Amino acid sequence: MKLTKLFYIAACCLALASCDDSLDIEPTDQLTDASVWKTPANAGLFLNDIYNNLNPGPQSTVFTNVPSEISNDPLDNFSDNSISGPLAGIPSYQNFAQGSYGPSTPIFTPHWKNMYTNIRKCNVFIKNVSASNFDDATKKGMLAQAKFLRAYFYKSLMDLYGGVPIITVPLNQAEQGDDIFYPRNTWEECVAFIQKECEEAAADLPLKVAAKDAGRATKGAAWALKGETELYASKWADAAATNKKIMEAGAGYDLYPDYGALFLPANENNLEVIFDIQYAANIRGNIKEKYWNPVKVSDGGGWGAVNPTQDLVDEYEFLDGKTEAEGSALFDPGHPYDNRDKRFAATIIYDGSAWKAGIIYTRLGVANNPNELDASGAGGKGRTGYFMKKAVDPAVVPGNSSGGNSIIWRYAEVLLNYAEAQNEAVGPDESVYKAMKKVRERAGLPELPANLTKEQMRARIRRERRVELAFEGKRFSDIRRWKTAAAIFAQPLRAMKITVVNNKPVYEKVNAGGGKIAFDATKNYLMPIPSSVIAQNPKIIQNPNY
Repeated sequence: MKLTKLFYIAACCLALASCDDSLDIEPTDQLTDASVWKTPANAGLFLNDIYNNLNPGPQSTVFTNVPSEISNDPLDNFSDNSISGPLAGIPSYQNFAQGSYGPSTPIFTPHWKNMYTNIRKCNVFIKNVSASNFDDATKKGMLAQAKFLRAYFYKSLMDLYGGVPIITVPLNQAEQGDDIFYPRNTWEECVAFIQKECEEAAADLPLKVAAKDAGRATKGAAWALKGETELYASKWADAAATNKKIMEAGAGYDLYPDYGALFLPANENNLEVIFDIQYAANIRGNIKEKYWNPVKVSDGGGWGAVNPTQDLVDEYEFLDGKTEAEGSALFDPGHPYDNRDKRFAATIIYDGSAWKAGIIYTRLGVANNPNELDASGAGGKGRTGYFMKKAVDPAVVPGNSSGGNSIIWRYAEVLLNYAEAQNEAVGPDESVYKAMKKVRERAGLPELPANLTKEQMRARIRRERRVELAFEGKRFSDIRRWKTAAAIFAQPLRAMKITVVNNKPVYEKVNAGGGKIAFDATKNYLMPIPSSVIAQNPKIIQNPNY
């Protein structure tokens, strides 16, 4: 469902007006509120518009509703996985790292507003299609998609703010007055709502869709949303059961053989993708190649807006299944990037990486090299000694529009979600090992050691999630739901400084400039409700300590 096939419509179009009632006619060049619900085709355009709002990009803002975001400051910059290269005006540094965000910080208001605007569209759609005379099969399929989308938008709110008002009917202040103001539901009520909505949606969604409908919701998408919600809520048995449904659904999901290539436009909608957001270059594309490329490349230059941290790099195992800290026999201090997990070179551009038609150097001392490390971030250079490679298309000239889709859920995540939930529910049984083995095999890594305890397996699963899902927006929620963010941010994030001595590079781990994250565990596990929302709705109670 590339966006070339989507039509931009408004929920309510202005009808032609005339002083003579006999001249009042229904326009033929636009959809009116009356005509949109007359046929499934017209209602389908309204539904397409809801899909179209899954991401309002391309734009350089944070906290849109795509976890990976087509942004110059994606969610991983708000975790320990990466830091933004440029500093001026960048929210992850200007607000988050400084601990200077609160209810009036402007990054939150658009997110809240956009999500509830989308939720209202879903409510309008569900009300009108439910009352329509469409045939039962068409009606059920449309309503299932709208329920899935509404649940998706609610989860986007919950991931930041916790419990939020659950609204399932269209509201109109002119007709309902102050009754449009709802209090926040509890977190538990929101989780239960998504569980119910997703199961109801899955019942009427197809297992697969035709190529022309790529991007539309399926049973797998509904279960992936439900399973992730349950995982985030520590409903371990539920999360394991839901993710197992996807694994046993017979939908043909599997791991794409090439980890790096699965994110590129040439391979979109592959067998690993469960749900993604569709883009079409030059129609509704994105310019992530401008945001995320190194500062200078062979065919132009990027912003270097995502600088992976040394902390993340240190989590990639060597091919013997151990990290440097665990004493891997394959670690060579003179060649620290050799013999790594295959996902490392597919995810991160490091010193000496071949990229596009050149070599990227982040070491000091290379003349006229804007890619070299400058931990202070001065001059827009890299702040960690690394740049992002994953999901960046080397064939796209920085600044041109890319048509690469944004993957929201894929099969590898389902395997990891199942492994985590099953381990927490019953311990590291054979099914946990099996799920982990499948993810690790593609990375070229050996099986996990036998007889791990639940705690040991938990640590391995968390590390596996971090490297497998790096720069897909998951780390932001993971370190909050695990309540590990305070300990992580108690230490400065790290960078790699490389100097050349006697014609040989010398590697030194140093603190990244701007890499000290202020984190207050008494409040920062949730984001603040925007002050504009509380001013408008007296029933909304702010999150603690904001």
